[in-house]
Amino acid sequence: MAKAVAAMLLAFGFLVPNAMGQTDYPAKPVKLLVGFPAGGGTDVFARVLAQGLSTQLGQPFVIDNKAGAGGVIASQGMLQTAADGYTLLVGSTSTQAIAPLLYDKRPYGPQDFTPIAHIASIGIVLVAHPSAPYNTVAELINYAKVHPGQLNYASGGNGVTNHLAMELLKSRTGVNITHIPYRGSAPALQDVIAGQVPLMFDSIAASGPHIRTGKVKALGIAGLSRSEALPGVPTMTESSAAVELKGFDTPGWIALYAPKGLPPAITQRLQDAVAKVLESPEAAQRLASAGAVPRYLGSAALTAYEETEIKKWGEAIRFSGARID
Repeated sequence: MAKAVAAMLLAFGFLVPNAMGQTDYPAKPVKLLVGFPAGGGTDVFARVLAQGLSTQLGQPFVIDNKAGAGGVIASQGMLQTAADGYTLLVGSTSTQAIAPLLYDKRPYGPQDFTPIAHIASIGIVLVAHPSAPYNTVAELINYAKVHPGQLNYASGGNGVTNHLAMELLKSRTGVNITHIPYRGSAPALQDVIAGQVPLMFDSIAASGPHIRTGKVKALGIAGLSRSEALPGVPTMTESSAAVELKGFDTPGWIALYAPKGLPPAITQRLQDAVAKVLESPEAAQRLASAGAVPRYLGSAALTAYEETEIKKWGEAIRFSGARID
């Protein structure tokens, strides 16, 4: 009887279709797409988020790692799904602020997504193999100038944050270091640990445990202040006397997205759940210990923040000359 009444009201325009059936969201497991391999920085934070959302909303939030193209494959895959809240994207600086500007053929733009909530800012650190003949950023720059073109660095792929961070360092200091892109930061870091590639920028979340055990050494934090997770590691500015690196600041961030057209009721429900997750002492501690600063922004504020990030990284891309066909 209730369904018949609802159908009649809908037929006469008294009910909005998108408002029906949303109060019980989620009614089944939700997939969280991550555009990078398991073990990388984005994946670490995504798993904290997934656990928290599962607790808050009573359904499993399942991580699905779809690595490749600096996170673009996962982003495009999410955009091909229904805007019903059951496939979401854990987006990042790389996927949301850099990728739309980096490719000659633009893969997507901000208008293709429903921004849900900003989750955290991510600390980035410059790490090297323990055998590398430099222990500070200043020593690295001097070594690279004495050995032009003989030094390599790893990254999670063309156009991702840790690629452009090093390109910015190169552009500012005039050093010649060769880029070795990987299919995600996790395998890149493993090769730095193994000594196959001597250095890379990476998230504190992924590199922190290896720094503490001595598998890699930290040269500098790519931010304006030291990280609570690695208080003994100086900033890039502190680690180098180079005027060109004064104020060197390239933190990353992660946020939650859905395809364009996600019903407002579901957007709001997810926003509220993310806010509660970040208020949880357990989640906040896990994020902080991984080098992230929990920072909640709702949909409107995230949109505004994303605009400023696109402008900043657009300048970095033009400055470095980085492009992908």
